[in-house]
Amino acid sequence: MIYARSNRNPRGLELSARVARTASTVALIAYPVGALTLRFAPDTLASSAIGYGLILLALMMTALLSGSSIQRIASEQASELDEFELAQRNRALGFSYACFSALTLLAILYAGIASDTGGWVPSTYDEFNGLFWGVFLYATVLPSAFLAWTSGRDEQAA
Repeated sequence: MIYARSNRNPRGLELSARVARTASTVALIAYPVGALTLRFAPDTLASSAIGYGLILLALMMTALLSGSSIQRIASEQASELDEFELAQRNRALGFSYACFSALTLLAILYAGIASDTGGWVPSTYDEFNGLFWGVFLYATVLPSAFLAWTSGRDEQAA
């Protein structure tokens, strides 16, 4: 987990629930769509721009979350959290572990089937590099996404 501590605001940037939910959802969707676009779309300037643009968008949303109070709860040292935050973190990490494990098992199942049937499996450095950074992004964002979607800080329509 990654946490960028701010000297000005050690509690982290306070994001509204709507912004945190949007940022986490966009990050989790934009990266794989961008990577798949780069891999499977025709090799044109437009498809490359779309693919890299989606990956950049995912990284920007991850950066927004990385300095937030939600990410602080997900990745701060346990001694720095109060009891409520510690309980939230434990739930978020448990959920994230379950999701990450399920995604890993599905990926291994897919790789086994694809290698036998002639489907796509990564074979170049760029493909493995893209998978590595996608896995890293998911490991970083999943706890924050869970906290964003389960937090009780829903905004009232003004």
